[in-house]
Amino acid sequence: MKSILLHTADDTGFESRLNVALDIARTHEAHVTFLQPSIQIPPMAYAPTAGHFIADLNIVDMQEAERQFRAKVEADISSEDIQWDWQVGLGDAGRLMVEQSGLVDLLILSQSPKKMTDDRDPLPIAGDVAIHAHAATMVVPAESGSFDSGKPIVVAWNGSKEASLAIRLSLPMMRMASSVHVVSVDEGLDLPNLDASTYLSRHNIPSELHQLEGGQRNIAEMIEEFAFDKGASAIVMGAYGKSRIRETLMGGVTRDQIFKSKLPLILAH
Repeated sequence: MKSILLHTADDTGFESRLNVALDIARTHEAHVTFLQPSIQIPPMAYAPTAGHFIADLNIVDMQEAERQFRAKVEADISSEDIQWDWQVGLGDAGRLMVEQSGLVDLLILSQSPKKMTDDRDPLPIAGDVAIHAHAATMVVPAESGSFDSGKPIVVAWNGSKEASLAIRLSLPMMRMASSVHVVSVDEGLDLPNLDASTYLSRHNIPSELHQLEGGQRNIAEMIEEFAFDKGASAIVMGAYGKSRIRETLMGGVTRDQIFKSKLPLILAH
């Protein structure tokens, strides 16, 4: 875990995801790239409606706010003993994160509320980024003011290619964890429960297997409750093992966890 890409924007989740990024960077001696999406609109020919639209946006004020935010963050992290750089990109934050994920080990962004009620709420980009990124994506809840890499990690295992990829991309973090718990939920399926632990053992990472009884309980809540009981730092899981449309219409573990989890999620698709 040597290269971290951090979504950098002045929203209510930034402080928590910054602290998590700094903690992980210190533990892994990693480099943090601050990726700041920027607002820029090219000049337009005057038109009665377009002119008013541009004026109402106050682009100059927004760009000045971006510069002030960058200056504040750079001043705050100047004393941190980590390597870092700052990149500014034009356009959609989610797209920029995905485009820059090719040579990155971990993307860090914030959990967004299910329904945005404030202009400073973190953007709801976690699902799109996790699906399209070429690296593990960490979704940080606002409650996470720090990250202890030495705590246990819980793996939500269902035998899918998405869960398998999440495990492979999270190996550096599992090596630092005090224990790894591989959890599956019994829904009457013959799941390859041993595969994940066998793979981890080949990387000299011991793990414990756990089979939870499904029943009528919400799977996402069961996994999170288990993780809290183990004092876990994060939950590793595949993102959207079923189609995203199906999860949106019928409900699904990924959708529930992305919006509701009180622990950081490490996702891959």
